[in-house]
Amino acid sequence: TNNLFKLQRCQEVFLTFLPDVDIFKCYMDFANSLAIVTGGTGAIGGTVTQQFARADAFVGLPVRSEKHLTALPPNLQPFKQNLFLQRADLTSQSDTGDFVQSVIDRYGKIDYLVLAAGGYAGGARVEDVPLNQWEGQLSLNLTSAFLMSRAVLPHMRKSGFGRIITIAAMPAITSGAMRAPYAVSKRGVVALTEAIADEVKGTGITANAIAPSIILTEANRASMPDADTSGWVTPEEIATLAMYLCSRDARSISGNVIRIFGGV
Repeated sequence: TNNLFKLQRCQEVFLTFLPDVDIFKCYMDFANSLAIVTGGTGAIGGTVTQQFARADAFVGLPVRSEKHLTALPPNLQPFKQNLFLQRADLTSQSDTGDFVQSVIDRYGKIDYLVLAAGGYAGGARVEDVPLNQWEGQLSLNLTSAFLMSRAVLPHMRKSGFGRIITIAAMPAITSGAMRAPYAVSKRGVVALTEAIADEVKGTGITANAIAPSIILTEANRASMPDADTSGWVTPEEIATLAMYLCSRDARSISGNVIRIFGGV
């Protein structure tokens, strides 16, 4: 009953974007499939992981912290039988390759890749941005997406099916001031997604980017305590859209950057 209620809520969210889509049918696509979700213990990635697991999919989670290997976040505890965790630095070519090979050895396939790992640094004008911040944002947000996509794509090509979802951001489209490293890294994610989509035409693989505005997370609430959060985008809205883009009904949707700006 609880899962039914959650699916009904997801259907309500879906209708905002895709009024003719039946999410109950979409969720039937995922049983016994395999998804890799980067950032899968965070706000967006954790919600995507929950939705895949609720739909009886298995989820591979590369985690940077040793503690997550033995202590899952509370929201993922009920689904631990569906999860495979391995420590990996997503900015490391060898770690990323080892993780993907471990997933293939265990499950034999990779159907979905949701690239939700990343982070934000900003607050300085371009002339004041330290080089380590610039390089750090490119590494965390862009290089990590490139390395994981590069490692996963050959396996998707072999199976003739795959869905790649990247998480961009509003500044990738309208960069604004005082956040150049973040905006450039996220715009790079968009360009990477579009390049992949062009390269996989006709293979059964699609690639799309979701560009949210401010996301309603505890961290963002804490950093902007006086902000009006009524127009912020929830992780559930982002995850539900990602799940549709992963479905077989979305086979003709590729190369898009979908804005999910809420009321911002």
